[in-house]
Amino acid sequence: MHYSSLLSVMRRRIYLVYLAITICCTGIPTLLEWLTTPPPVSRKIYVEAFRYGSSPCIIRANRGDRLTLTFSTRDTAHSFFLQDYEVDAKISPANDLLEIRNPFQPTQPPTYSKELHIIAGVPGIWGKLVSKSRFRCHVYCGPMHGFEQGDLIVRPNWLLAGSIGILIAIFTIAYLHIKWNTPAKQIKQDNFIDLNQRFPWLDKLLKWRGLQFALSFPILACFTVIVLAGLFGTKVGGRNLAVTFTWIIWISALSLVLVPIGGRIWCMVCPLPLLGEYLQRGATIDVRVSKRGRFRNHFFGLQRQWPRALRGPWIRLLFLLGLGTISTSLAGQPRWTAISLILMTAIALVMSLIWELRSFCRYVCPIASFISTYSVLGHLMIRNRRETTCRKCKGKECIKGNDRGWACPYGVPPGGTAGNADCGMCMECFKTCPNDNVSLSWRRGTKNLRLRTYGEAWEVIALFVLAMAYSFTAHSPWPRIRDMLNLVDKASLTGFGLWVIALCLLALVLIPLILWISCWLGLRLCGTLRRGQSRKRLKYLWPFSKFFNPSVGEVFKETVPALIPFGLALWAAFFMPTIMVNWTFIKLTFSDPFGWGWDLLGVAGVPWVQVWPSGIPWIQATLVLLGVSSSLRRGYNAWKNITSTAEAAIKAFIPMCITFFILAVIMLVYFTAY
Repeated sequence: MHYSSLLSVMRRRIYLVYLAITICCTGIPTLLEWLTTPPPVSRKIYVEAFRYGSSPCIIRANRGDRLTLTFSTRDTAHSFFLQDYEVDAKISPANDLLEIRNPFQPTQPPTYSKELHIIAGVPGIWGKLVSKSRFRCHVYCGPMHGFEQGDLIVRPNWLLAGSIGILIAIFTIAYLHIKWNTPAKQIKQDNFIDLNQRFPWLDKLLKWRGLQFALSFPILACFTVIVLAGLFGTKVGGRNLAVTFTWIIWISALSLVLVPIGGRIWCMVCPLPLLGEYLQRGATIDVRVSKRGRFRNHFFGLQRQWPRALRGPWIRLLFLLGLGTISTSLAGQPRWTAISLILMTAIALVMSLIWELRSFCRYVCPIASFISTYSVLGHLMIRNRRETTCRKCKGKECIKGNDRGWACPYGVPPGGTAGNADCGMCMECFKTCPNDNVSLSWRRGTKNLRLRTYGEAWEVIALFVLAMAYSFTAHSPWPRIRDMLNLVDKASLTGFGLWVIALCLLALVLIPLILWISCWLGLRLCGTLRRGQSRKRLKYLWPFSKFFNPSVGEVFKETVPALIPFGLALWAAFFMPTIMVNWTFIKLTFSDPFGWGWDLLGVAGVPWVQVWPSGIPWIQATLVLLGVSSSLRRGYNAWKNITSTAEAAIKAFIPMCITFFILAVIMLVYFTAY
């Protein structure tokens, strides 16, 4: 038999083994879940509604249970909106009767009853797979009304059992794949498509002097409308453009589309630094030339260099954590959202008159912390065509500017750009380069991720923790957790302070320490760490100095990027349901952005219908599994580069694998059973 045919047969057999492992790993948990689920019974459940939650907040039942629900409210009117079961029951404090409607038949008259009768389990073929259904309140009861929610969990929970089984299969197959197959080939750094050469019209467009203004000025105009809506529009967050666009549309678009595909393409049109940049340059389109100073362009202001001690991501990381702690309250208050946007614009404006270029974007902007971290996964990038051309270039016009374009606002030459984290994709280098050596490229496949500083490593970890924290708070069924974050009308400084301390400890201390110890254990397991080295160099940290070996620090920076795909998957798992649940309100808000009774799109009076709510847990579980799979692959490749052998890499990667597995289990259980 020919060698290629033999290899093909072997691969087929290996894939059959992988399939058998997957079937066993998913079949056994689902079979146990089916065998341990009790038979259906009749149950009576009393639900007390209040701002902003209900008791119980999680109702657990078995498929086929006949549930009789009775309701009361301790404050104002509420509703029990359970779209999967076609129920919208209004609860009134002045009446014992429930007003029950079908959300898909809004014109039909309601029925009135003291009890709500439902059979646990959504009917139909798909319904047999639905184990988690979220109920919400559809009666406005305060600024944090949009976070009022709970869950109906029905056993057998096929999604929980199956997703845990697939997770086990992923780890098992990954191990066997390394043991049985040759290691994955290293990805070439030049594996990209030059879009300028492939599309000549794109090359002309990118060299057009007015491109950035033509794209960014409409965004700035929309930004102005958003701020005005927040200041003068309705106080109902779900019907105000400031909240809907900022916290639902824009941030979701960043996480789901712009950053995964375009990298830092948003920075090209971001309105926050635009006014400061216009003032700093004294122009919007034209180029001003100067023969004095570090640059060949004329800038207004002091043009001081940012202090060396404050460079790096630490300041913007702290701003991100600060914004993350109060974002839930900001999302409930349109005016607070508008004021926050104004403050960030004002800071960027003042900084443009003191410090050079876009210092705000590079060192302070909390949004840049998110974009730069996850932009390394983006496929769109700016690169040089020939490195030798950049090395021989003496003028360095891409950095210093010339009469055709401005100096790079981010201080990054295309020749020195190894990743997307620093380049803001302003497209100035296409105008300034005298050698036509800059290309807008599309990366094929994936790329090995590397970090340069500890600050970037902590940034990756902090964003991962924030992604988990947002799901456990904003999408949580537990009202006590949401009340801790509520600074609007249930302010508890003690509870909020505990939340801030817990989040900072997790993001800055606990999770980094766990990953650091995982790196130390990995080095010990593969026999790379030299004993006694750390104790000699860091005596003042004894007995903890063994964990702070300098070689451990380098491995920490090398392996932490493996968290990036998992973190981005968790952000997508958070924002995807945000869009699906609020799709009707998005249309209503664009039709009436200020909440003044307008109907620009003719959708006034459209009933609230969520987009496939029963599929949300399945999407979230899928994203978790895809994210942890990508992180496993990148983590192993990082350890392979460190240890040089597959056997040593497997041993070294075990502690971090355990960490990834535990984090994935936590998120799968939460998304499917809470």
